[in-house]
Amino acid sequence: MMLTMDDRLRPLIDDYKSTVARAVDALEATGIPRPASTTEWVGYDVPGRAVLVGGGEYVIHGFGCVVRLPDTSVDFDFGDDGQIDGFDWSRLLSFAGSRLLKRYGIRDEIELRSLIDDAHASGDLVHSGYILSYTRDSFPPAPEVEDSGEP
Repeated sequence: MMLTMDDRLRPLIDDYKSTVARAVDALEATGIPRPASTTEWVGYDVPGRAVLVGGGEYVIHGFGCVVRLPDTSVDFDFGDDGQIDGFDWSRLLSFAGSRLLKRYGIRDEIELRSLIDDAHASGDLVHSGYILSYTRDSFPPAPEVEDSGEP
């Protein structure tokens, strides 16, 4: 029997990723471009904390930042190549907050970590080798290789 991602985990990941995308849009509107790499991000010469155009604020840390938007906040890291769709269990837990059970039907941190472990085991999540994980659909499909018939 093939495991698949639990139906409760995917909406949490999708909500997190869409909020990160909104946060990055707010950073860009404030004049902080999306980096092409983590190295570029840590090399930016921008204030470590500032107000966002349109409301809210950001606080830079390591390979990412916390962005407090007018209606929510999100903590994220940029991926090695500037990706914004990576996550880890602690950031998902923090993002969900008191909505973890009520909105997503996940009891607690232990259940969340178990669901993430199962999604890794099924191949629905891919670990970056560092902190972040990505959904399998975050990666472009591998190009099809034609068989030339030669050994």
